[in-house]
Order: sequence, then C-alpha cells, then structure tokens
Amino acid sequence: MKRKNLIQKLILLMFFLLLALISTYPAFIGHTFRLTWDGQIHLIRFESIADAIKNKELPPIVNFMGYGNVGEVFNGMYPWLSGLMFIIPRVLLNSPMHALFIGFYLLNILTILNTYLLVRKLSKNYYIRLIGIVLYQLNAYHLTLMYSRNALGEALAYTFLPLVMLGCYLIWNNEKLGILYLALGMGIVINSHMISSILVLLLIVVAELYRIISRKISLKEICHIVSAGFLSIPLVAFTIINIGNIALKNRIATTWRGIGAIDMWETLQAMLQNDITEKSTIFNIGIICFILLSILFGIAVVSKVDGDWKMYILGAGVVYILTLNVIPLPTKLSQSPVGVIQFTGRLLSIVMLLLTIGCVLFLKVNSNKINVKSSSIFLFIIMSLLTVGSVRTYHNAINNNMVNDSNYIKKISSPNSGWGDYILINKNKQPILSQDIPKSNIVKVSYDGINLRIDKEANQVPFLLYKGIPYEVKVNGKNTKIKESSILKLKVKRGDMIQISSKATWWNYLTFGISVVTLLLIVLGIATTEFVNSGKEYKNEIINSNDDI
Repeated sequence: MKRKNLIQKLILLMFFLLLALISTYPAFIGHTFRLTWDGQIHLIRFESIADAIKNKELPPIVNFMGYGNVGEVFNGMYPWLSGLMFIIPRVLLNSPMHALFIGFYLLNILTILNTYLLVRKLSKNYYIRLIGIVLYQLNAYHLTLMYSRNALGEALAYTFLPLVMLGCYLIWNNEKLGILYLALGMGIVINSHMISSILVLLLIVVAELYRIISRKISLKEICHIVSAGFLSIPLVAFTIINIGNIALKNRIATTWRGIGAIDMWETLQAMLQNDITEKSTIFNIGIICFILLSILFGIAVVSKVDGDWKMYILGAGVVYILTLNVIPLPTKLSQSPVGVIQFTGRLLSIVMLLLTIGCVLFLKVNSNKINVKSSSIFLFIIMSLLTVGSVRTYHNAINNNMVNDSNYIKKISSPNSGWGDYILINKNKQPILSQDIPKSNIVKVSYDGINLRIDKEANQVPFLLYKGIPYEVKVNGKNTKIKESSILKLKVKRGDMIQISSKATWWNYLTFGISVVTLLLIVLGIATTEFVNSGKEYKNEIINSNDDI
C-alpha cells in the first residue's frame, strides 16, 4: 500500500510539472515574449528590486528606473513581496528571458499546488481533483491575466485565491487549520494586488452574511476568522506601512476609475474563436468553462435537491452575469469608490474560483452517474489544446512588442508605462509634473539613484520629491537642501551635474523582516499540521480502484 501511495504521488507530481509546462512554454516559443503595457510596469520595478537584492539591499520606495525616470513611487504603492518568485530568478540569472520563463513556471506551479490543496479537501477522488485543477489553471481568463495583459499583480493574487477559500471552508467545518490557510491566502493576496484583495474580502463578507441568514454561523467561526485577520497583519506589514506612509503624507493621484463591462455578444464570439486579446469587452473564461457553468447553473436553478455545490454554482453564475453589459449601470457609478474595479472582467477570477469549487462538489455527489476518469482525461486534453492555441495565436498576431535578451531592458524601460499613477498632484487634483526627463540629460540611472547633466539654465528639475522618503541631492558633488512634496526646485545652469539618490529606511528593513518571518512561520505551521494529519488519514483511508490515478 505504501508503494502504491508513493507511485500515485509521483504521478501527481509529474502531472503538475507537465500542466505548468503547458501553461508556460507556448508564451516563450522562439525565446521571445510579447510585452504589454502592464508588463512594462511590473517588470521594470522587478528589475530594480532585483538589482537592489544583488547589492544586498532592499530597494528604495521611489523608482528611478522606468516611468519616465521622474521618481514615481511604484515600489511603495504597488505590493511586490509575492513577486519575489519573478525577482529571485532574475537575481540569479543573467538572461532576463530565462528568468522570466522560470518566474511564470513557478507562478503556474504554485497556482496548481494551491488549487490542489483546496480540491483535496473537497473530494477524495483523484480524478475529480484533477478536473478542478485543470479548470482553474487552464481557463482563458487566467491565460489573459498572464500573457495578453501581463497583469502580474492580479495573476499573483489569482494564484493564492484558492488558499483564501480553503481557509474559509475549513473554518466553516470547524477545523482550526483554516485560520492559518485564511491568514496565508489573504495576506499574500494583499501582498500581490490591492483590487483583488478588496474583491475577495467582499466575497468573504457576502459568504458570512449568507451564513448568518441561513443560521449556520457560530461564535467559534467568527473567532477563527478574526484570528486569521489578526495573524495576517504582520504578514502585510511591509506593504501596508509603505502605502500608508506615502498616501497619508502626500497628495497623490490614484489609478483611473471606471466600470467597463463585458459585451455579451463580443465575449461569446471571442470564446468561439478562442481569443484572449487584451480587450476588456471580450474578457472571457473560455468556451469549455462557459458551457460547464451554463449547464451547472441551469441544474442548480431547477434542481430541488439541496447540496453544498449549489450555492457555489449559483454564486458563480450571478457574479458572471454581473460582469456583462446586460444590466445598465448609472454613469456616476464609475467615478465612485466602486469604480476602483476599472472593468468588470476582474470578477472572472471570482467566477472561476466558485465554479471550480462548485464543480468539484457537484461531481463528488454525482460520481456514480458520471465517468469522472474519462471526463478528466477529455478535459485535460481539450483545454490543453485550447491553451496552446490561444496563447500562440495571440503572440503571433502582432509582433511589434516582442522582447528578447537583447532588447529586454530597453523595452521595459518605456517612459510612458505607468506615467501619472501615484504622481504628486496639486489642490485641483492635477499632476504637478507634465513632462519626463529627456533621455539626453540622463548620464546614469540605477535602482537607487539617477545622475543628470543639465543642458540649459532652469529653476527646477523634472523630478518628484515625496514626503516621508529620504533623498540625497547633490549639485556638482555638493549636498543641497530640498523641499519635499514638490518638484525638485534648483537653480541650475548648463553643464551642472545633478545626483539624486534614495535608500530604504530602517523601518523598511524591520517591516520586511516581520512579514517574511511571519510568512515562513505560517507556512511551517501549515506544513507541520498537514504532515501530522496525513499520517492519521493514511491509516484510516481506504483507496478504492475508482480513486486511482
């Protein structure tokens, strides 16, 4: 029995590795990668962070590389702790393309692993588990996040959403281990993407309201959820304190607001064409997932039989309908706090999370009516083919922004990417700076500073100075006093050399250490508990032939 169990685990590991390869390699065929606007925003900050780590330092909050080289604060305002899976390979490898490939491969491995951790608690049938993993990993919206949008923050959050739901599921079933999973999942989602954090927090609130109405909630459950919340605080300390330090001390622009809905007919056409183009009106989950959701949603509506699966499928269906333009929304809503979502397609991550859970639970209670083995094999083959086809079609469609080892740094350093996000603004909410630094003026730029040579007499230099960030400014090698929360105001003449630099503060190092240590302790706690529980389960579990891989 032990040998059989070991073989099953090895086969499962090989499946994970293969699935991650199918999810990653098509985007890198030809040793190139198609870069988008969001990709430039993320990869230039990852590059600067990697440079800082190479020099055994944390990066400063301010960004000297990219974004027009005007000192915007992406490192401080945009979470990057979970992005270490992209950053560490870049630290270790000279080839940016190999590092990027490894980063995406690790991202996909973790998505698969986290989904497996969720579905194995929902069903003991291996084939049903595999169906859940394939659905969550190979759906079109996940591919859109990674490859046509390069929305790495949102893709990282997507990776850890299953842990949030796993934590909730265990807490709802009176298992204390759920506290650790919920704290870990929610903490890393916050350390990845703030909008996704808001959406998943709303999902938890709605779920708890439903449990209150249905009288399923208990004081113990509330205590466990609150405990998970408190435990996640040190995990997000580095990110939240950085954001708070900047936002509370400076008047800054926020990212654009809107509620761009998915067009019902355009998205249907996109699904039929297996299209993952970066266009908010056609964002979709893929034709297979759409058909599955439609069938299960119909069954859930007409079925009189209660089941745990039902609420997840109904939830997935309702959220999906909310993403479509079938419901007219007030014009002013887009500029309200709700507009922070920007486009309703973001909700497709929640749709796929709920659909995956609902589908697994549905198959669990109907495994005697459905051949789950054949279904899992068919689903894996067809969705793998659709994945390869959609990614290659997208990458081959337009080749004007393909990156390789030779042009990588130049491409990700585009001055327009991210321009205006988190920029300092005046009382009229207008940016105080309307131009970037001419390339001809830049003598040297690095992760912690920039050297400029002035080509004409001026009273200011187009560089932003935020309150709460330590700067050192030198003119021709001599330190000079500066006024923060404004443009760098200096009387300079032609030929002057300006040096601007910044370092991470002591509290950056302290909060970073607290967050990393907390992460390691939570992971260690989960691993230890799961190891002890697995030994107990192995002694009691009888694996029948239908559950074999």
